[in-house]
Amino acid sequence: MQIKNTSKYLFQQLSKKLRKTIAGLSISETDKWCSFHQSGGKKFAYFLLAKRKPKIDVWCIGNPEYIKSKYSTNIKFATRQKTTGGFGKSFQIHFLIEDQEDIEKAFPLLSEVSNSWSKEELMLAFNLYCKIPISQIDQYNKNIIEFASLLGKTPKDIVKRFLNFSKLEASTNSLGNIEGFEDRETWAGFHNNWEKSIYESESHIIDLEYKNQGNTEFPKGKERQIILESRVNQGFFRSIVLSSYDNKCCITQLPFTELLNASHIIPWAIDPEIRLNPHNGLCLNALHDRAFDRGLITITPNYIIKISPYISDLLDDVTVSDLFIRYQNQKIFLPDRFTPEKLFLEYHNKKVFKK
Repeated sequence: MQIKNTSKYLFQQLSKKLRKTIAGLSISETDKWCSFHQSGGKKFAYFLLAKRKPKIDVWCIGNPEYIKSKYSTNIKFATRQKTTGGFGKSFQIHFLIEDQEDIEKAFPLLSEVSNSWSKEELMLAFNLYCKIPISQIDQYNKNIIEFASLLGKTPKDIVKRFLNFSKLEASTNSLGNIEGFEDRETWAGFHNNWEKSIYESESHIIDLEYKNQGNTEFPKGKERQIILESRVNQGFFRSIVLSSYDNKCCITQLPFTELLNASHIIPWAIDPEIRLNPHNGLCLNALHDRAFDRGLITITPNYIIKISPYISDLLDDVTVSDLFIRYQNQKIFLPDRFTPEKLFLEYHNKKVFKK
């Protein structure tokens, strides 16, 4: 058991606290020298652990004037002796940690200079990424600019994350080759449990929006749950599905969002675990959405449109021919991301489609 009144114990407490906030945090640790860095090897802080008393000397990156002016009332800054080489040039901020109170005060400083994204910020970023069509992801997108402002980052920072998420979606069989462990971790978190991740990220967005409006009291309890349920059930699934198909029907390419629906392949009531999974969604116009829901049309696991005999029996009707028969055996227009899961389509073929 680690003795509390030691430098080692203080360092471990600091590490534990930072791990909860900084995504992708890695730690190099010895009895004397330790360091924090992001995946990929970027170090942002070094620590020298005293042996005879609980004291840690910290050297970190950042703008010395800005950091000292911001944290001067809380941090025990020490004189930084001039040194040569890269360490002396980059790690110009020097301060001390001697007790638990110092850890609490050093925590926000180290979080800031890490130049990293928190796990919460990454969840928010993936949430927004899902709602914006791939073709509209650029630094001049109004939603991206507003989101960057809320997080205190640049639009370029946001776009970089979004593009990495897009690469992950296109490279599910080689995730290890994608840069950014924290991006992979966020991507996997959503795909492993869409419902939990969506509710959690939407909850954070509620707080962020209230804070941005200058509110000091946030909705709690039943009020919060009502707001959250409304946002998730009425908005998220539709946003993510329509944006994935660039706001066009996957059968007709109809581009009017007012006439488009986010259709569940496996019906909403059948499996709660995939209700919010975008791989269980199709972007269909209102007419074909109704027909798909009733089993009058289906999409095969090879993404081919099949028309039910119930409709085929009306071949002589010109309207039926124009609206349905003409699409028989055609391939749907696939989305830019979140391709329909073949197992879900197989279920619809076998359980819903009227043959």
